[in-house]
Order: sequence, then structure tokens, then C-alpha cells
Amino acid sequence: MSLHVAFEASSPSLVLGPTLDALPSLEVALERQYALDPARPIAFCWTRCRNRKRLERALAADPTVARFDRIASGDDRDRYRLQRSETNVVGAYRQWVAAGGELLECRGADGRWNVEMRFPDRTSFGRYHDFLVDEGVSVELRRLAETDARSRRAGDPTLTDRQREALALAHERGFFEVPRETDLAEIAAQLEISNQAVSERLRRGQARLVESHVVD
Repeated sequence: MSLHVAFEASSPSLVLGPTLDALPSLEVALERQYALDPARPIAFCWTRCRNRKRLERALAADPTVARFDRIASGDDRDRYRLQRSETNVVGAYRQWVAAGGELLECRGADGRWNVEMRFPDRTSFGRYHDFLVDEGVSVELRRLAETDARSRRAGDPTLTDRQREALALAHERGFFEVPRETDLAEIAAQLEISNQAVSERLRRGQARLVESHVVD
């Protein structure tokens, strides 16, 4: 049994909180996150903003961001590598990892984060929820759903972060349209991986979705 959770969170002490408050039109999609140092995780995210210069001024002034680098640009969005600061920011990453949580999706807009996560059980999520509230974060629950082992068969069919990322980008760029509006090479270039790697992620992701939602 595991718990799927969807909630909204807002606070100027969450990473990028001040930037989201300063730019109501900003949209942020967290792509992935890792941490060699748990106190200073590094995040890769896509942003949409009407004024890139204004966004980068806001990032430079954001006390929750220690460093940012723009590493890719598309037609209407940019990809950034962000390192959070050691102070002036809620240490959410370390807390959800300690609670056994897994981040499934995280999007920022209108001054708040919309988050989907999976936890081992209600108790572990409760600890994480209480931590956020104690840190002054406004949390509004949207959904709590338990998933039993039978629905997962031999393994958990939920997409991995990398499969979700590849499928979402492929859908956005029209890879599944007829005729196709993009190809593997373009998706691979956006993800900075090989054509073979992106092909495998798409194939395995689709297989997991079929196993989860189609096969009886």
C-alpha cells in the first residue's frame, strides 16, 4: 500500500517562492532534482515568462537561489539549472527523502507550487505535512489516494520521473500526432540524451501506462 498525494504549497521560504510572487505570469515545471549535498539540491526546470530579463533579475534577487544558469532555450520557454541557497529556504527535499517520499510532478504558477508525490503510507506523509506547516508553508490538500499492491502487479507501474519527462515532452512537441510534428532527434536534443535513450524511455513509459490502465 502506498499513498498518492496532490497538494498546493506556497511560502516565500520555499525555493523560488519570491520569484513566483514577483512574477505572476511565470510558469515553472520542475524537470528533475538531485543532491550530492542534501542541504543544497540542484534542480533542472523549464520556465515560461513574458520577459526573460525580468525573470533573471528576479532569480538574482531571490534569497532561496544560490546560483542559476540558463542551459537551453526553446520557442517560448527556457531551461535552467538552479542550486538552492543554504539559508532562507525550507529544506523540503531532505524531509521528503527522509520520509520515504517520491516527487512525481511539481509545477509553479500564480505564486504557488502544485505538487504530486507518493509516500509509503499516511504516517510518512503526515510527518512531511507537519514539517511544512511548522515551517510556515501554506498547504492545501487536493487529493489523497491509496494504491494497493495488486494494482501494481510485480512492480510499480507509475512512470519514473525520466519516463514522465520524455512522454510529456514528446506529447507537447507533437510526436504522437499523425503525421508526427517532431522526431526522436529533437526530443533527444531537448533532454540532452541519445536517440536510443529517449526511444527506450518512451517505449518503457508507454508499456507501463498500458500495464497500469489497459491490461486487466
